Amino acid sequence: MNRAGGHLYFTLYRFVLSLEYANLGLRTGELLLRKVLMSLFSLRHNLNKLTRIDSVSSEQSGLWIMILAMMIIPSVDVLAKLLSPELSPVQISFLRVAVQAIFLLLALRKLPKLLHPITLTSRLWLSSILVNMAVTFMVWSLVSLPVANAVALFFIEPLLVMLLSSLLLQERSTGLKYFLAFIGLTGALVVIRPNFQLYGWSSVLPMLAALFYALYLISVRTIRNQISTAEMQAYISLAGIFLLGSALLLSQNSGMALLNWSPIQDKHLPLLAMLGFFSALTHFMISKAFTLSKASNLAPFRYLEIIGATALGYLIFGDYPDMMTWLGTGIILGSGLSLIYLDKKEARVSGA
Repeated sequence: MNRAGGHLYFTLYRFVLSLEYANLGLRTGELLLRKVLMSLFSLRHNLNKLTRIDSVSSEQSGLWIMILAMMIIPSVDVLAKLLSPELSPVQISFLRVAVQAIFLLLALRKLPKLLHPITLTSRLWLSSILVNMAVTFMVWSLVSLPVANAVALFFIEPLLVMLLSSLLLQERSTGLKYFLAFIGLTGALVVIRPNFQLYGWSSVLPMLAALFYALYLISVRTIRNQISTAEMQAYISLAGIFLLGSALLLSQNSGMALLNWSPIQDKHLPLLAMLGFFSALTHFMISKAFTLSKASNLAPFRYLEIIGATALGYLIFGDYPDMMTWLGTGIILGSGLSLIYLDKKEARVSGA
């Protein structure tokens, strides 16, 4: 890894330390917030260094950015879990999308275009509903589940994308692909079995998150040529603020724990700042990776997220998956990677 990559690794190490301090129950957030913001500035600065590489190295640069993004993404789940004892899942989702929107608007340096043709507008609002449902279900699951277990169950999402694309977009798949998707879903059942005994219906929530996220990906696939990625993400974030804010406002007297609004304390501020920043940053990193490298080369690296989730879950919470969870995760990984291999093989044949 080059010097910029080394600086970025050191910044991530400081980030892990800041999470450990937060988990120890540090009551005054001012000092931690200052250190976190310094780390965030350093992370953005070093990422810019990493992306300023000549075209000859662009493919390798894209791979490194994707690897780093997959190692950072689990931090978003860790931060949500740290906040979950005191804030409700919908409140965390609302605050995440609000802070994320601030960072995205700072990156854009302008408001996204708000008036679009009715078809595009309806697709954008549908996409916002789907992705915020996915985020809320994932945050809800983290109230009970260890991070690695929740992420492992969420990784049925690529399999669901393949199945739902065949159903909704009429994209044809082979019998072998359907079989591999079925095997992958069987792996999810292996993960669920011990987790359901320990955590009950919370074990189903990451799979619901995966379902809504798969539907979100299919939805944005239909509009990706009509609006830029940055504008689309900013628009979806602003719509999410309205949707989740309305849900919180209208349910204040409902008595539902899922929709409670709790006072935000000083100790929450650094966690919320990191939550929004890393959500926005990983969107940028993944988009940047796809502009530098081929999608088929990047796809296998998505599964590094499970390694990052396991490492952070162990470092921050002392959680470590049992053998059945590892077995089920291995089945899901094997199925997903086999599908990626088949896609690459088909692409080579069609391009020949």
